[in-house]
Amino acid sequence: MRNPEFVVDIEPGGGSRLRLCVHARNLAPIEDELERPFPSLPPAELDELRSGYGSEQMTESMADLVTGWLLQNDLRGHLGTAVNAATQPFRIVFRPHPAVLPHLSDVPFELLKLGADPLALHPWVRGIVHTQKRHRAAATPPTMRWGWPFRVLIVRTNPKDLGGCVPPALPLRDRVLSIARACGLAEVVEVAVLTSEGGAGRPVTYDALRAELRNASYNLLVYLGHGDLQDVAFEGFPPIGVLLFELDGSEFANPIRADQIRSEFMNRPVPVVVLAGCLTAGSEVVRERLPQWMRGSQSVAHALIHGESGVQCAIGMRHRLETTDAERFLQAFVLSLLKQSPGDVERAVRAGREEMFAQKPYPPSWSAPVLFRAAGMEPLFDFLCTAPTTYDPLDEHDQELREKVWKKLSELPASLPPETRQFSSFLLDTVESAFLDRRRQRGASLVWPTRVEAKPGDTVQVSVQHMGSLTVSRLEGRLSFAEAIAPRAARPGAALKAAGLRAYFALDQPGEVRFFASSPAGEPVTLGAGSLFEADLTLPGVFPAVYELRVDALASDPRLFLCGWNNTIVVPLP
Repeated sequence: MRNPEFVVDIEPGGGSRLRLCVHARNLAPIEDELERPFPSLPPAELDELRSGYGSEQMTESMADLVTGWLLQNDLRGHLGTAVNAATQPFRIVFRPHPAVLPHLSDVPFELLKLGADPLALHPWVRGIVHTQKRHRAAATPPTMRWGWPFRVLIVRTNPKDLGGCVPPALPLRDRVLSIARACGLAEVVEVAVLTSEGGAGRPVTYDALRAELRNASYNLLVYLGHGDLQDVAFEGFPPIGVLLFELDGSEFANPIRADQIRSEFMNRPVPVVVLAGCLTAGSEVVRERLPQWMRGSQSVAHALIHGESGVQCAIGMRHRLETTDAERFLQAFVLSLLKQSPGDVERAVRAGREEMFAQKPYPPSWSAPVLFRAAGMEPLFDFLCTAPTTYDPLDEHDQELREKVWKKLSELPASLPPETRQFSSFLLDTVESAFLDRRRQRGASLVWPTRVEAKPGDTVQVSVQHMGSLTVSRLEGRLSFAEAIAPRAARPGAALKAAGLRAYFALDQPGEVRFFASSPAGEPVTLGAGSLFEADLTLPGVFPAVYELRVDALASDPRLFLCGWNNTIVVPLP
């Protein structure tokens, strides 16, 4: 089941007011429209907060201002209802309309309080998430690192003209590797570093980052360095966020715009990006520039999840972190992601907050992380929930090849004769067969949906197949897809029937079909190869696309290593 959400859509209202549309999906029967004035917060106190020097008095004053402006009695009452109805921690999602973003980007929502305590640390709140409201399905699913090894890239830029106040990256690399060893994952967690610290490396230019992203696919990128805001050439347009890279042979910084970075990630995706915001405040000049640098980093993080980018989650910082705070956050984040709540980015951010708050509540470093996300599913890295298997570079090669062919198939007009599509379909069948054969040789049990080619508006049948042999008394999971697709029906397949498993299906959540199968007596039975279930899905009638299908959240009793593999529904041009 999808995580429950308390969603607040913030849209333009009448005059100088905002309209809040509140609902609690999978949580409580809450549906309401509220009004608020545009927020008005003291600029000097916001700058003090961004600089990382927020005193207890100032922090509490700011928290009261934000809470009093947003919650008031009506929204506070709805939150109380959600907390009372919750049976598991839920996320709070803010979805501002683009027209009101300039008025809300500086509001520190992470300081909100419910009663006397911070909302972001409430035991029933898994995270505060900022996202956008999508009005159409993505044309192409982003390529993601979808199996072991788990790869981390640490990028440290430290241009000399900005004061040289970025902490070193090598100690962070060592901490990540130490966590991997402690989790028994030393062989399948890889950490690469781009840094010029100690004179040991070349300048960390933007071209160096681009070359590294071409060299390998990464799950997580951690950026240690400066951001900034840069004015654009058009009057009336807000400034754009930039990251400041080093320049070869120069002491001056090279500003790279957020849209350039987003475009790079579109072609070479990294699912999770952390802009750490850990800077030492050396001189008074540096301290004066910190508020602008933090606004720039936050602006870049926000921009990365908009449009068709390969970034699914971007964590920016509202204010500067001291080096020790950043280390605590990143260490707790990685430990949670690899071991405590494998693959769950929101819980990893929560773990980082808790660790920082446990050390000190003021300055409020625990409130600095801002989680922007494009995807709504957790865990994002579902393969971290399974035992590592021997890594085969051919798997990644085949996945990249499949995605390229999916896209090409979607660009062929449906009116073309069927034989024009035969070669691409044959190529996909060949690649999938090779992948399945390699998995079979390793003795893996694989659960995967078959590929479907259809037209806009069709109702298609997707078959979820099992390869291998399992002895189980229970099997459950979900087939996930774009929310624009409507599930119509689901029924057990031949493999479930032959094993004598009873199957139950849930179609009530957008973007997924949940399945649960169990043996009548609770005794283990042998589940052979073949179809687990079939699902009927109705496609949107407007946009041609490649719609990703994923079998995820797999669980069995007894607990066994199961591998889910993704596939697609390819909808060609009209």
